[in-house]
This record gives sequence, C-alpha cells and structure tokens, in this order.
Amino acid sequence: MGRKSHVKPRKPITKKVNLWLEELLIQLQYKDLEKLTIDDLAELAEKSKSTIYQYFKSKEDVLLAVCQTRVDSLTEVILETLQQKPTTIQLYKRLLEILANGTAGISISFLQTIKKNYPKVWLVIEKFTDNFIEILKEQYKIGITEGVFNAISIDLMTHLDRIFIMEVVTNPKLFNDKEFTITNLISDYLNLRLVGLLKKAF
Repeated sequence: MGRKSHVKPRKPITKKVNLWLEELLIQLQYKDLEKLTIDDLAELAEKSKSTIYQYFKSKEDVLLAVCQTRVDSLTEVILETLQQKPTTIQLYKRLLEILANGTAGISISFLQTIKKNYPKVWLVIEKFTDNFIEILKEQYKIGITEGVFNAISIDLMTHLDRIFIMEVVTNPKLFNDKEFTITNLISDYLNLRLVGLLKKAF
C-alpha cells in the first residue's frame, strides 16, 4: 500500500488578507486570466508563492476569494444602510450608489472572462446579484404601496434588472472597456429605472 497523500490545511482568510485581495482584484483587471499562474498572482499581490499557497490551493480559489472579498464588503455596506431605515426613495438612491461604487475598478472584460471560464467564481457574483435584486424588489413593493412609485409589474422589473446586470453588461457583442465602464452602465440603467418608477409628484 502506498502512502496516503497529506492535504495541508489552508489558513483562514483574515482582514489583513482581505486587504491585499482587494488590491489584487484591481491588479487583475485587463490581465489574461487564462494564462495567469500562481507565480503571476503572487507577483501581482506582491506576496511569495508560499504565502499564496498558505491560503489557496489553486488559481481559481484565488479568483474566487478576490471576488468574494468585494462582495462581502458590498454586502456589509448594504446591511448597514438598511439598518439606518431611510425613506424608500433615499434607500433606492443609496443602493444605486453602493452598487455603482462597488463596481469601481472592475472591467467589463474581467467579468466576461469570469462568466465564461470560471463558473464557481461567477456563482459568487450571481448570488450577490440575486440578493441585491431581491432587496430592490422589496423596495419596489414598498414604494408602490406608499404611492411614491408607479404601479408597474414588480416581477417584470426585477426580471429586467437581472437580465441587464447579469446578461447584457457581460455580453461582449454589446459592451467593451474602450467605450463603457461597468459603473456607468449599471448606474445609468438603475437611474433610468428610478425615473420611470417615480410618480410625477416626487
């Protein structure tokens, strides 16, 4: 019988690690993710290869972590905002700002590559988007009940929101980094949505 392979446990990701993961996320924009190696990732993060392997076992694990770090920070800001209990219109505008700011520094090509080649990583982004849209859906319901939003089909609005964020923005035939930014696209779309939602009195 041969020796059983020993899988070395990875260290838990700390706040300090999250800081350099956030910086690494920015460094990864416009890079050819398919060609990147662990050595390349270590160089971009300004860490040793052994440090990378202390926390991650593969390139995909690193990519997942950098996306998860951004998603977690966005989720934290959203939860803090919800706890402040702003008015419906204030909250909707604040959610637009949070999503726009949260996509700062992220390239369209990066998201397109993640979606095409790294399904496990894309799932992190997809899950966050679904949760975000559920929050918007709740605001649509409240706004219509309060009489500040027009009584438009909530299911239609949320379906269109998801298609735009998850399908349209990441379609290379429609958008590219030379002409657009993720931040501007999403901000413009959701602001247009707000204009259509608001009753004239508001």
